Amino acid sequence: MSDQVKGQDAELDQVRQAMSVRDFAKARDLLEPMLKTRKAGVPAFFMARVEIEEGNLDAARTLLDAFQATRPKHAGAKVQRARILFAEGQLAEARQLAKDALEINPNIAPAERLLERIAAAEIAAEAKAHIDVIEAGYIAARTDGPTEDMRAAAKALAGMEPGPDWNSDPVQAKIAYFHFASDLDWALRNYDAHLVDVSCRFDYVTWPKRIHDMVKDKTVIDVGCGFGGYGMGFLIAGAKSYAGLDPVMKLDSTRAKNKRLREWDDMGVTPNEIAAALPAVRLFQCIAEDMPVQETFDTIALHNVTEHLIQLDLVFSGLVPLLHDTSRIVFLHHNYYCWNGHHFAPNRPDQIDLSVPGQAQVYDWQHIDIMDDLPDDHYFRTHLNRIRLDEIKAITEKYFDVEIWDEIPSSAATLERLTPEIIERVRKKLPDIQERELTTNVVYCVASKK
Repeated sequence: MSDQVKGQDAELDQVRQAMSVRDFAKARDLLEPMLKTRKAGVPAFFMARVEIEEGNLDAARTLLDAFQATRPKHAGAKVQRARILFAEGQLAEARQLAKDALEINPNIAPAERLLERIAAAEIAAEAKAHIDVIEAGYIAARTDGPTEDMRAAAKALAGMEPGPDWNSDPVQAKIAYFHFASDLDWALRNYDAHLVDVSCRFDYVTWPKRIHDMVKDKTVIDVGCGFGGYGMGFLIAGAKSYAGLDPVMKLDSTRAKNKRLREWDDMGVTPNEIAAALPAVRLFQCIAEDMPVQETFDTIALHNVTEHLIQLDLVFSGLVPLLHDTSRIVFLHHNYYCWNGHHFAPNRPDQIDLSVPGQAQVYDWQHIDIMDDLPDDHYFRTHLNRIRLDEIKAITEKYFDVEIWDEIPSSAATLERLTPEIIERVRKKLPDIQERELTTNVVYCVASKK
């Protein structure tokens, strides 16, 4: 193999890595020089994928024409053509091409995923008429009750299967809302078109979807709920009711964190307005010990909250009275000692830009090194408890019986940056730190009442 070919293969590995984290701008920059010498080769195939992701369908089709001139039966290329047809609304043609790709390669996962999306799109088209009936009258139904037409529409939606993207696609989410509901009249009373749309856009459905088995048909309390915007997300996933708990919740602000874009935005509704409109949603601006009601919940959820709780032991002790014998507590803990445990930019290696102020201080685990030099009012000291993995596990086991403790590692691209030199550097600050503490990105825990 020539040095030139080896170099191009290495560059293509970089392209694959960039695309795996959806850094299509970087993938384009890598591919453009390669296309000058390999106009019909593998770079053309990858560039077609980039063009599809960026909505440039004609450019993608031209690249695939060149690539398939010598590879007419390439399964991956057929999937990309099917994606173009899907984007253009030609569902039947897209389905046939995806099936053709599977005949060539039965293990090609993108074709399977595309077939799922095509099926979901067809269901969504059928669902739209039913959704229109509900959205024409749901506000009036809050006081007058649902009409028979609305009940019939809700029943029709409940009988449909939501597509795989019901955490991000509003139509699929609306199908999911009724499909997972245990009481359709109650679901109609708590429906809100704007909240479904904005919950998908702000990524407030992905976490409830991830823990779906502990949400459907359950009463849920969301500890450290922040804005309170997760309420509709949990209802979409089939929760009977949702209680949001946070002592610093701003009940009259429309400002909320768009978790998909990692930026603050206007949600168009305040927590007080959500709770006033939807009887299934209650919001408490307090800690667990000060809740104005005494009751237990089927599920206690904490999403990326535990790393912020300075008195974690005290908080967990306050959650015990909220559990009954079959309750579950589930949390996702973002580990401070992982690559991006600082919560600042860069969040991923492909986002490193040392011209941005502050990045040089924290990237490649340097946020661990600088702790001793930070002022007392720095965010790392006031908002992150910097708890070690064994410490949080011990506190959890003190109050609950742990059923699942899953230490989920950072991405492969991130872990490639953990060199022996970095481990040695970190151990100058924390001599007893274990390598798993540097590689674990999040902990997923499910526990029950002792």
